[in-house]
Amino acid sequence: MSEDEILELIERISPHAKEYVANSIQNVEVLYSLNTFDNKGVFIKVDNEDCCIFYSYFLNEDNIEDVLELIKLKANEYTSENITKEVCFNTWGNNSKIIKLIRNLGFKSDMEGYHLEYQDENLPQLTNSNLVERNFDNSKLKEFIELFDTAYYQMNLDNGWEINSYALNEKQFQQKLDALNKHNQICSFWLSGELVGVYIIQENYITDLVVRPRYQNHGYGTYILAHCIRTMSSNKSIDKIRLRIAKSNSGAKKLYERNGFAEIASFAEHTYAC
Repeated sequence: MSEDEILELIERISPHAKEYVANSIQNVEVLYSLNTFDNKGVFIKVDNEDCCIFYSYFLNEDNIEDVLELIKLKANEYTSENITKEVCFNTWGNNSKIIKLIRNLGFKSDMEGYHLEYQDENLPQLTNSNLVERNFDNSKLKEFIELFDTAYYQMNLDNGWEINSYALNEKQFQQKLDALNKHNQICSFWLSGELVGVYIIQENYITDLVVRPRYQNHGYGTYILAHCIRTMSSNKSIDKIRLRIAKSNSGAKKLYERNGFAEIASFAEHTYAC
């Protein structure tokens, strides 16, 4: 199987996975590949100095018992003895047999979800809004921390992730916001002096779009998303506008799909629990 064919399959897991594999191609080992009329798939390993990441994608899971045995064998090489690096396993969200196997091997689920892409031929209209647009200001750091921790609280709770992580990592969050602001990658929206929402963009991805819970379902999220899309579309270096969303965040997925986004890939990320 050619390098381009492998990358095409890995992109189905996630565009980020494709980028990582492409940039680490010298460390890629193809452990199994399949290309038949009935099925297509690949199982690869990217072994770098600080981590080992397995990637597996199969169009369907019919008659993949040999692959499952190989996955078990290769994963055990890293997880059965002393672990000196992080070991991760990323797969396509519909490969349920593979996901079940790697969980049984001791991998814990980090995140399952979808990659969405803006596919509307027209840009969204910006309706009249009383929101005031601002960039990040260090004097408003506390407001940003409260917004992010509040907006992500329920999702983090549902998935067993750390809550109040922005307050607990205040210095790192401030440094990130400073860097984003320097490159015009963050925009905040205020109403009567209160921070309502924020979006963050990096390259062609919307990495964060958060709205304070009490302002949700009032049209503010739609307005902020439209502003974000129009801002990104004005950048000639951006071709496709994409975002990644957790499977549990179904409400946000519906918002994006109502506003021109469509699912292009699903993913399931796991890290070995040592």
